[in-house]
Amino acid sequence: MQNVTPIYLCLFGLLFFTIVTAFAQSENEKPNIILIYVDDMGYNDLGCYGAIDPGIKTPNIDLLAAKGIRFTNYLSASNVCSPSRGAVLTGRYPQRNGLPVTPGPNDRPGFDLWNEHVGLPLSEITVVELLKSQGYATAAFGKWHLGKMDGFGPRQQGFDEYIGRLHNFHIGRAGTWYHNEDPVDEIKFSQAHQKLTDATIDFMERQQQNDKPFFIYLAHYLVHGPWSPNKEFCTPDEWASYQEKKGKMNPKIFPAMVRELDYHVGLVLQKLEELNIGKETMVILASDNGPWLPAGSAFPFSGGKYQTQEGGHRVPAIIRWPAGIPAEQVSDQLVSALDILPTIAAATRTLLPTDRKYDGYNLLPMMSGKEKLSPRKEFAYYNGLTLEAIRQVDWKLHLPRDPDLTASCVYWAKRRNKKLAAPMLNNLQSDKAEKIALDDQKKINELEAMAEIYREELGDWNRNGTNRPKSTYPGNLNTREVVVEK
Repeated sequence: MQNVTPIYLCLFGLLFFTIVTAFAQSENEKPNIILIYVDDMGYNDLGCYGAIDPGIKTPNIDLLAAKGIRFTNYLSASNVCSPSRGAVLTGRYPQRNGLPVTPGPNDRPGFDLWNEHVGLPLSEITVVELLKSQGYATAAFGKWHLGKMDGFGPRQQGFDEYIGRLHNFHIGRAGTWYHNEDPVDEIKFSQAHQKLTDATIDFMERQQQNDKPFFIYLAHYLVHGPWSPNKEFCTPDEWASYQEKKGKMNPKIFPAMVRELDYHVGLVLQKLEELNIGKETMVILASDNGPWLPAGSAFPFSGGKYQTQEGGHRVPAIIRWPAGIPAEQVSDQLVSALDILPTIAAATRTLLPTDRKYDGYNLLPMMSGKEKLSPRKEFAYYNGLTLEAIRQVDWKLHLPRDPDLTASCVYWAKRRNKKLAAPMLNNLQSDKAEKIALDDQKKINELEAMAEIYREELGDWNRNGTNRPKSTYPGNLNTREVVVEK
């Protein structure tokens, strides 16, 4: 036995070293991150969300959901694109990060003064800037819409590389396509999607060769208009409808656009497996806001894009990370796009700056199964500068509003908002469509007090907040009107 003992000790020591080394390597490895941000996709616009339109088939996105966690109670930080995008990249409400409204198209006259001042401030620290400090290679591909290139462009916000068009495409017209700050082509909407997929795959391949973790912000132009799917994704009837409408609002061809989106998501997921990096890559797919009705659907919720009803904010959201979270999860816990940045920071062991307030929470404990409940219990529904509703778990209070009172209603909601003379209380657990006004004065008072706390920090249409930065625009952000000093 005396001769055997050293052998056992040696084997035990080797095993211990192997385990410790493997653990250390696992601790040091950083997950790749792909954030796929879809434009104007409603809650009911994917197969895995029970799409009622029989033309919507999304096998690739459905499989993504099956291999991760699908959220049924995920709220975008805004019901329009720019504030939503700024919030997901900063983890802060749009009213706090300085972009509560949308920059105007940079290729249309009349927006020069607006675009000089409206964009995501460079003082904001994006998730990209946090990850670069951890050695990540970073890229943004697709729709930017966070400000003009020479003042608020992607590479000024921390991205190593950018490919895309800053804004949406116009119906029937080509738009400028950029590589970094340089215009390199004029292309149409139908050409953009494959270019984004090619850029994403190329970037992944390059970073694997460089042995660097990567963060890709893949911001699709689909399923926003123009309603111009490529022919190979259309049925004969859908293509005939496109030929008739020529890119104008067209709910009939909307399913073809969703199928086209699914195809391109599938190509990216397939490449992850081919590169053998699927397990360690966190893939996040979410919509920026609700559907641009009548194209798309937010069923069973009311409203859509531009509105603070649930249909404007509650959107599909899926996270898959085989190395970090179990598969086959469906969560009805309240979460938000604001939680994406803190969750990514936790997954990459990145410390958040302490010089600013974050509005998001780390969802990893809940997604990994260590905790059952979401840390998020409340949410503020702003429309531009205006606080329109407040939520506490399943309770939601719509606040009084009057679209005829010009400055109280943000410009995109003027034709969609209805007058509300008194607060309206709903319970979303039993009333998803927000049709039943409840008479619970104690709860109304409680939520009104909560709304006042948000107003104190983030302001409202008629008051500044203690943590809302002052805009340099010489006018009213809600109306876009310039104030002429007398």
